[in-house]
Amino acid sequence: MKKGFTLVEVLVASIIILIVLTALFVALLSFVRAGRSLELSEGALTLARVEIARLERTGETPVPGTAVHPDTLWGNPYNIETEVVSRNDGSVDVFVAVSSGNSVSIELARRFFNK
Repeated sequence: MKKGFTLVEVLVASIIILIVLTALFVALLSFVRAGRSLELSEGALTLARVEIARLERTGETPVPGTAVHPDTLWGNPYNIETEVVSRNDGSVDVFVAVSSGNSVSIELARRFFNK
């Protein structure tokens, strides 16, 4: 009797290894995509907070209107849209929307009162 594996046993083992490696590759790819999405969301939130803080730091009530400008954070491009809307009570609402392509969009709002 000869020792060793038959061709069928080697083929079945190879198929099992191929299935396991494919599953690991798909899981790794999913983790990479989720990490990229999280990085874009964090960057958008950071830029929105910075824009609100910049308006707060001036100490003046923002002027109504809309402004759009591009920015980059951690090598990722973003578009920042700031909209200032006046209200009847003299205050203004500021809406900051930050987006990165079609993949992520964050919006923050803040109300400023006249001093």
